[in-house]
Amino acid sequence: MISIQLNGEPLAVPEHASLAAVLHERRLDPNAFALVLNAELVPRNRWQHIRCRAGDKLELFSAVAGG
Repeated sequence: MISIQLNGEPLAVPEHASLAAVLHERRLDPNAFALVLNAELVPRNRWQHIRCRAGDKLELFSAVAGG
């Protein structure tokens, strides 16, 4: 297991887990979020291919309608 941050909270994930796997494990709908990894926006089609590393910082953002 390695330690990462998800929205500022510590989270232990399996070593080499993909970004998509982290969302799946947390039961989060991947279509509902934009994902930023270490201050860089990651396109959704890359989530399955990018593996988490110790110390990574993931931030999830969702669009909010209104005005």
